[in-house]
Amino acid sequence: MINIFKSQNKSIDFFTSIVNFECSNNETCGDATHIRIPDDTTTIENNAFKDNKHIISVVIPDSVTSIGESAFQGCANLESVVIPDSVTSIGDYAFFRCTSLASVVIPDSVTSIGDFGFYECSSLESVVIPDSVTSIGDAAFQWCSSLDSVVIGDSVESIGYEMFMNCISLTSVEIPDSVTSIGENAFLGCSSLASVVIPDSVT
Repeated sequence: MINIFKSQNKSIDFFTSIVNFECSNNETCGDATHIRIPDDTTTIENNAFKDNKHIISVVIPDSVTSIGESAFQGCANLESVVIPDSVTSIGDYAFFRCTSLASVVIPDSVTSIGDFGFYECSSLESVVIPDSVTSIGDAAFQWCSSLDSVVIGDSVESIGYEMFMNCISLTSVEIPDSVTSIGENAFLGCSSLASVVIPDSVT
C-alpha cells in the first residue's frame, strides 16, 4: 500500500510520485507504473523486473549496453519501452509475454536478440530489425499474434527455429540476401502470410 503523506498543508501526490520513478529492479520499484532506469546502470540484470504487473512504461538510459535474460518477462501491462542506441544485446526471454507491448524500436546498435526475446508479445504490430543485428534466437517472435509486418536487416544470417510461428496476422516479411538458413517451422501457422520471397542465398 502506498500512502499520501501531508506536511505543512502540502501533500505528496500519488500519481506524481510514480511518474518516471527511478529504480533498477522489482525490489526497488514497488508499485511504480512509469519507471526510469538509473543513469549509471550498464546492464539490466537477469529477471530484474520479471512478472511485474505494475509497470506500464520504461525509459532506459544510454549507459545501458545489455538487457539481461527475462529482464521484463511477464510484464503483462508494459506498453512502451525506449531502448537507447547504447544497447548491443537483448537477452533470452527479455520481453517474453509482454502482452500489452504495442511497439518497440530496436536501435541499430543491437547485434543480437535472444531466444524467445519477444515471444507472445501479442499486441506488437510491427517490427523493424536493423542492419546491425546478425543473430536472432529461436522463437524470438513466436505467437506475436498482432504482428502484421516485419523488416529484417541486411546483416541477419539465419532465421531461427519457430521464429515467427503462429504470427497469425503477419502479411509480409522481407528476407534479405544475407540470410543463408531458415529454421524449421519458422513460419508455421502464419495463416495470413500469402507468400514469402526466399533469396538465392538460402541453402
